[in-house]
Amino acid sequence: MAPLEVLMVGTGEYTTGFVGGGASKSDKKVGVVGLTLFDLRRRGKVGRLGMVGVSGDKFPAIREHLQKNISEAYNGLDVSFEEFPKEGKRDPDAYKTAIDALPKGSAITIFTPDTTHYPIALYAVEHGIHVLVTKPAVKLLEHHQQLLDAARENNVFVYVEHHKRFDPAYADARFRAQKLGDFNYFYSYMSQPKSQLETFKAWAGKDSDISYYLNSHHVDICESMVPEFKPARVTGSAARGIATHLGCAPETEDTITVMVDWVKKSDPSRRATGVYTASWAAPQKAGVHSNQYFHYMASKGEIRVNQAKRGYDVTDDDAGLLWYNP
Repeated sequence: MAPLEVLMVGTGEYTTGFVGGGASKSDKKVGVVGLTLFDLRRRGKVGRLGMVGVSGDKFPAIREHLQKNISEAYNGLDVSFEEFPKEGKRDPDAYKTAIDALPKGSAITIFTPDTTHYPIALYAVEHGIHVLVTKPAVKLLEHHQQLLDAARENNVFVYVEHHKRFDPAYADARFRAQKLGDFNYFYSYMSQPKSQLETFKAWAGKDSDISYYLNSHHVDICESMVPEFKPARVTGSAARGIATHLGCAPETEDTITVMVDWVKKSDPSRRATGVYTASWAAPQKAGVHSNQYFHYMASKGEIRVNQAKRGYDVTDDDAGLLWYNP
């Protein structure tokens, strides 16, 4: 069987690490998706690779960035790909042309602003293409259900990139939670520094927010730990002032907290509280790019996980103390 052809939709931080004319200032300086697929191609797991954005004029700089920061750093790893649209062209619907060029049974990754996930994913599914879409998959329940129906109708996989499920500590916590009795309380916090507001300024506060972007991880983790419970009520609160001071849209919220009342499906008298906080207004030099931790309490025990400090720290005169994610 021929290796899978894969199209990367979105050319920014998560795909290439290229942001604002150069390498991202985050911990994704060479991206994640592109680097992974270039390596999978080297190992014969995937075949032809494509990449699609809105403006073709970005690709020469992206290629230079990938050559310097990936190929020359990783033993000449092949970083070639077919681009859509071509240099000199601008086309918000270039993903359609790129998907049309794929044979059925190929796959795409979607790492684009949240509001664009649904139309791109649906177009791919209706053309017999498998989809890996970053979280949140979509912003509306209606769109989620329609995408699910379309995937079943066209016999393709649509997978949401909730990568925290595969974090070893989080996966172990989910396993151990099953022996700790009934769910009672969950608190989580996940953040990114204020520099991300510059990275996401084009859509921050206008098309989506930090809760969709980060709280989605811990809501998913919590739900996966307590499948016997369902949400009964949701309320939210947000802080403002930092993002708008940095030039983001007036409606941009800095830190969002969502509180959920959970009810046991088989016994409504059993209730639990979930509190999920996400922020993109954390200090620039907080030791890590992303603080991420949670506290889970049940009737017979509790679990605390802090994934900011992974047992590996480095100190230097300029940057200070940093906890690296290897």
